[in-house]
Amino acid sequence: MERSGDGDMDAISQPATGRKLGELESYFRQYPDLPREVVLKHDLLRGGHWFTDAALELASQALVKSYRLFSYDLMPMKDMQRKEHRRIPEWFMMRGGPYALRPVTVQTTLDSKSPYVIDAVEGKAKLVLDGHEICDVSFPKPLKYYTRRFEDGTAYHEIIAYGYFVTVFRNCQYWGPDEECRFCDININARQMKESKDFTFNPPVKPVSYMVEVARSIEQDAADEVGFTPLIDYLITGGTILKTLHGKDEDGFYLEYASALKWGGHRRHIYLQTNAKDKETLKRYRAAGVDGHHANMEVWDRKLFEWINPGKNRRIGWDRWVQSMVDAVDVFGEANVRPNFVCGVEMARPYGFATVKEAVKSTSEGFDFMMRHGVFPRLNQWRREPGSNLVSQHEQPAIPLEFYLEIMGKYYETWKKYSLPIAPHNSVHPETRIMGRGHGTYDDIILLNEVLDYEARVDKALREGLKGCVHAHANV
Repeated sequence: MERSGDGDMDAISQPATGRKLGELESYFRQYPDLPREVVLKHDLLRGGHWFTDAALELASQALVKSYRLFSYDLMPMKDMQRKEHRRIPEWFMMRGGPYALRPVTVQTTLDSKSPYVIDAVEGKAKLVLDGHEICDVSFPKPLKYYTRRFEDGTAYHEIIAYGYFVTVFRNCQYWGPDEECRFCDININARQMKESKDFTFNPPVKPVSYMVEVARSIEQDAADEVGFTPLIDYLITGGTILKTLHGKDEDGFYLEYASALKWGGHRRHIYLQTNAKDKETLKRYRAAGVDGHHANMEVWDRKLFEWINPGKNRRIGWDRWVQSMVDAVDVFGEANVRPNFVCGVEMARPYGFATVKEAVKSTSEGFDFMMRHGVFPRLNQWRREPGSNLVSQHEQPAIPLEFYLEIMGKYYETWKKYSLPIAPHNSVHPETRIMGRGHGTYDDIILLNEVLDYEARVDKALREGLKGCVHAHANV
């Protein structure tokens, strides 16, 4: 996808603060083939955003941010003087305004220095930049089970986040700079959550029985609302297990959860994230009840894979990882093999690509290889969490916005080239079921371009809830 006008494709970095309205509008003009919603969302994720007191008050009844795996913030929890970590929403929806934006969700990413501010204007939430209103903002409603707790005080939503995300092991046994993925703050995030004393469940391992009960509750609420049990997606994830945990190796540990969740109810689709596995192990996963497998590769380039993922590289390696993703398509089928890539680490200092052009070329080659083989990658935008090795050891300016816009153009073109399906989302929250994920634009760019009645479907979901989604799914 080409952009119009002159621009510096060799840009190395941009300041995370100081964005002006005219700069944003210049990107709209330079990338006329990209939805404006995609342009703005990437800028909000790369540089974060902030909430005024009045905006926090408007969000007080929203679905609270879970900190389910990583922090996804550009500042540590200890610096949140207003306890924002327990007051901000999991995501927000932006829409309308002078640019007539269509509705998309944005994962909340805090940075007190960001020029993007969510404020209350005449009692309504607005996104503001450089003193100008950009669009309307709304916050997701909590699901019914968010009010429930176990006898020990553990909140149901700290076991399964927004009806979908199940982090069963909150730590990772890839420890230290010689093992852990350099962008990752999973261990730091778990520590800051415990130190804050603001979360109800802090042990690293979630009890299987708690997960089963929360899933039962979610399914019952959905059936009560819709009139029958709809198809429901769940994602099971957690850190790497190098030896054993609770007497089980990595496969045994995660398959216990996957089987319990799959067979503990009705019409459940179970995705599991683990390290790359050989084909015979993937077949075991399938037989145990796993419907889709995501071996998160994080970055495509071989040399960057070796640097960014030292533990994964040492124990599995680039070649075996790639082969595993291809084999997984044979086992689980298209749209069920969706490895995550931390989009932006291609340009991380000191060993990342020096120019946008080089970084886009490398990752685009990866898109072509994967999609040609039915692998459907997800691009979770790098948030530069301060506790990660990359950010704590090296200065990491914001990745150029041009990189994200160029790479998403290539992503969409490659998706069309290989005629992959629109990815299904069967979450119980109506916003994610219709609009997809907020941590990147890999859903948005396809839905906005391909689903002609997208806004009407969103409106129906917002008006009627889950009942308005299950008969008119946006991803069909």
